[in-house]
Amino acid sequence: MLTPDLHVACATDVSVAWLRERGVRGLLIDADDTLVVRDGPPLEDTLAWLDAVRAAGIAVALLSNGSRGRVAELGASLGVPAFALSGKPFGFAFRRGLRALGTDAASTAMIGDQLFTDVLGANCAGLTSVLVTPLSPGRHAHTRAARRLERWVLAGGERGRPLDR
Repeated sequence: MLTPDLHVACATDVSVAWLRERGVRGLLIDADDTLVVRDGPPLEDTLAWLDAVRAAGIAVALLSNGSRGRVAELGASLGVPAFALSGKPFGFAFRRGLRALGTDAASTAMIGDQLFTDVLGANCAGLTSVLVTPLSPGRHAHTRAARRLERWVLAGGERGRPLDR
């Protein structure tokens, strides 16, 4: 449940071809440290990538545990639906995103920077999961602690083998 289907350096490394190969018609994307550094604007290459994804007919929405105002502002600036304080990794958060996209779990992917919210939630909900390297070490102490634990899990824990589904 903690193994992503794909692990990449950044969201823009997820190609439209890769998404199409998997039959993805909808894409849920985390905001903070996935698309943008917290409180920062989207980078130019991120905007171009999002345009390419949407031009391919893939619906996009933000699914974030971040604050309402900021996530809504980011969604509006990108022209996509945005759900803040979503409740990831719980299933209701992903079902809400699926309803907004008009897709089912099998044809939807989740891109995020956190193993225990984005990847775990997506895998439990039956979505394709993509883990990106976080754009920052994290603003809060609990985020930085979770990132240390994530690195340990991804490295295979004490046995040194990747933990599998």
